[in-house]
Parts: sequence; structure tokens; C-alpha cells
Amino acid sequence: MKINISHTKNTVLGWDVNVSVQAEGEQKIGQVEVRINELREAQDLPGDALVSWEQQFIQKGNYPGNNKVEVTVSDQDGDETRAEQKWS
Repeated sequence: MKINISHTKNTVLGWDVNVSVQAEGEQKIGQVEVRINELREAQDLPGDALVSWEQQFIQKGNYPGNNKVEVTVSDQDGDETRAEQKWS
């Protein structure tokens, strides 16, 4: 699985965070969990054997302050891939 995490400063408050997942080869996305600063923002169990998934989270995190996004993706066999991004 390929996981991409990006963030941009929101002009009103906090950060906008975009998370995208792309399955590789024969993989299918079984579950996606996104945590921003330790809080679960999404837990998705796509039922259609997806090969890509994307979601934007608006006005999250701390500005100024430390931030961390953690993404855990499981494929159809339960194998996990994790990614993390930190910034201040």
C-alpha cells in the first residue's frame, strides 16, 4: 500500500490534512484508520474492495503547535501498512 499524507495551513483555524491510499498489485483496501494528534478522525471499512481511498480533514491539529498524523491501512488479508507525519 502507498500512503500519502499532506497538510496545509487553514486560513481560519488549524490545518487541512489530506490522506490518500493506493493499493498495489493484487491488494484491496480492507480498513483505513486516521488519527490526528492521537484522536481518531476516521475509521473506514470499505465494502467494495477499493484500490484507492482519499479523504480531507478540515481545520484539524494545532497552530501553532506540534502535530502528528498516523494512518494505518489493512488489506483484504489483514496485513497492515502504517505511515506517520509530524510537523510544528
